[in-house]
Amino acid sequence: MGNKEIIVKSQKIILKKYLDENDIKLIRNLEDICIKEDNINLKLELEYRIEIKKDYNKSLNDVNEILYYLNDELIGYAGISAFSRNIAEINGMVHPSFRRKGIFTKIIEIALDECRKRNFKEILLLGDDKSVSAMKFIEKTKGIYSFSECRMTCLEWEVKEINNESIVVKATNKNAEDIDRLNTIFFGDVSSEMILPEDEEKNNNITYFIKIDDKIIGKIKTSKEEENSIYISGFGIIPEYRRKGYGRASLVKVLNKLKGENISKIELDVEIKNKNALNLYKSCGLKEGSIMNYYRMI
Repeated sequence: MGNKEIIVKSQKIILKKYLDENDIKLIRNLEDICIKEDNINLKLELEYRIEIKKDYNKSLNDVNEILYYLNDELIGYAGISAFSRNIAEINGMVHPSFRRKGIFTKIIEIALDECRKRNFKEILLLGDDKSVSAMKFIEKTKGIYSFSECRMTCLEWEVKEINNESIVVKATNKNAEDIDRLNTIFFGDVSSEMILPEDEEKNNNITYFIKIDDKIIGKIKTSKEEENSIYISGFGIIPEYRRKGYGRASLVKVLNKLKGENISKIELDVEIKNKNALNLYKSCGLKEGSIMNYYRMI
């Protein structure tokens, strides 16, 4: 009788607050496999997760990362992103070869339980508009549609000169409260965590204020994702200064600055129903791409 090899599959779920470099590497590999298989956008916010190195809220027991291993191979992942508002966003993935085995349901349930335990004001589950499996899963969990965002990208843009009295200046630590004030105006409630601009800059995140004379009328944030790639977020103008050309002028000034720094790719996300913003970005050379749907979880 010949020898028999008995293979016992070892499964484990690891819960963490922060990811280390090896975690990021394994997640990127799994992300590449899923994107190649499904041709979708996952929006895992890995750059955001890399940047969070300082524990601002001191909640050591918080879980933001759920990693599912089989025989030491990462085959499932879900992450919780909170950003500046008291709103949790959950996105995740499972290796194509291990789907329909309840793995995704398990890791999302863990993420939802964690969010409910932390009393987030709202919990959102994300899914690419083209992902049939994601839409079916969200329907099964009785997620309620909230809104959709469009990923916009620009690979080439001309340096344009705009004559406008607004100026763009880098924020410093003394401006932290100004950033929180603007976030409240633009996005509603903000969290109790105050992340200092100079700390963020160490992680390649820069917040610029838009000013007229000495008055701050808006802001825009740039985050370096790769050597020559920038993601733009947190862009807004206070209501009384909108529709006066300050937003477009300020965006062009930032794009000009990035061009001078040899940045060759710009990305951002914009809510689909925000037609004014869509048209603004289009006028600056950004093009519409994938659509991400957000569903409110009960």
